[in-house]
Amino acid sequence: MRDPLLDEIADLFSADVPPPALTPRPTGLAPMKAVDEPVRGPSRQLVFHVGAGRMYLQLDAAQAGLRLTGVLDDKGVSVEVRSPDSAQALRPDAEGWFRADVAPGPLCVTVPELGLTTGWFVA
Repeated sequence: MRDPLLDEIADLFSADVPPPALTPRPTGLAPMKAVDEPVRGPSRQLVFHVGAGRMYLQLDAAQAGLRLTGVLDDKGVSVEVRSPDSAQALRPDAEGWFRADVAPGPLCVTVPELGLTTGWFVA
């Protein structure tokens, strides 16, 4: 004998359609090589080889989601922070720092002038 309450609960979930998944699009850029050595600092820091220098990235909690902070050794290039549905073009300051407020989810950072990307990662 089936329990009518269980049938009612099952009916609630059977009509539930999951939302469409956001799928990152290819950037068409070459992947950056991650630094393969211990890095001082927080474990939430990512480090990549970019041109003759490095790029350091760090995600921190912010009021509007997440704050991505980065610094580039090469200060003469721009940076794009991309999600599946948006892109922010940023120019690092005189010391190479850049910041962007991002939503949790897939993210990649590109350096268009050098044709490089971090590849997609989850923020």
